[in-house]
Amino acid sequence: MSQVYGKGRRRETGKGYTGGSVVLILMCCALAVFLLSTSYWGDRLVDKYITPAFAKMLGRVLITPEPSSEAVMAQAPAALPSNVESSEPERIVFELPETSWYLLQMGAYADPEEAHAQALAIQSMGAGGYIYEDEQGFSRVFAAAYADQESLLQVQQQVRSSGYENTAYSIHPDGVEVTLSGQRTDAERIKSAMETVQKVPYDLTDFALQYDEKSLTPAQAIQFMNELAVRLSAARQGFASVEKTSPMAQMDEYAAWILDTISTFLAKSGTMNTIECGAAVKHFQIESILKYNILIKDIE
Repeated sequence: MSQVYGKGRRRETGKGYTGGSVVLILMCCALAVFLLSTSYWGDRLVDKYITPAFAKMLGRVLITPEPSSEAVMAQAPAALPSNVESSEPERIVFELPETSWYLLQMGAYADPEEAHAQALAIQSMGAGGYIYEDEQGFSRVFAAAYADQESLLQVQQQVRSSGYENTAYSIHPDGVEVTLSGQRTDAERIKSAMETVQKVPYDLTDFALQYDEKSLTPAQAIQFMNELAVRLSAARQGFASVEKTSPMAQMDEYAAWILDTISTFLAKSGTMNTIECGAAVKHFQIESILKYNILIKDIE
């Protein structure tokens, strides 16, 4: 009679093998395995020869179980959700572009009182009548402002044909780059706020031209100012976390001044007629351009 051990190897059962002998042999093998496993070469020998031999003696193959998919997922480093931003700060460069403004000057006076009288006379005709004190000490009286030289030249001819002398006064704020640093969502929010504020002089200029060309009413001016106030109030929320000495904070101060001026305009608008309203719009427009010019110089 015979038994099969492993693959194809046959061993005769005979009188010389007893149960005690088998146990003794297994204990010796186990001791050898223990001693060998305590060294590097012992580990190699156990893995390569002894373990397979034991598997054959026991009539089965020793298989190391593959880890389950749950175990692999548990050991793998957790990935960030797709909607979570990296902690690394972003750098976004925002450019306040170079611009040009052309103002219709109705006179330059060394005597401030003469300038004031001229400003009132111009306002009575629906023009801005804004007094600007230049670095030489002259009081320049402006009637309107334009974003392109062609528009200024056209109006100049019309005013001169009506018997009023005038000259052109131009300013050219340089372009300025502002670097925004922080989380991308914060930087994008600040960038959007700066774009809104930077457009204010253009928005006011466009409306001032439409007011005359389309014969708009004070009610339409009130609606425009309210809409502008809503945009600027939303934009100012983007500046909430900026440093007080940063260019963004200066833009925020400019936006705050615009909102205060709008509030003053709305408080007086109920008593304005069409001419007075037009003069107030142009006065506001000219002042916003001149203050923007100062803002750019400060940021530089």
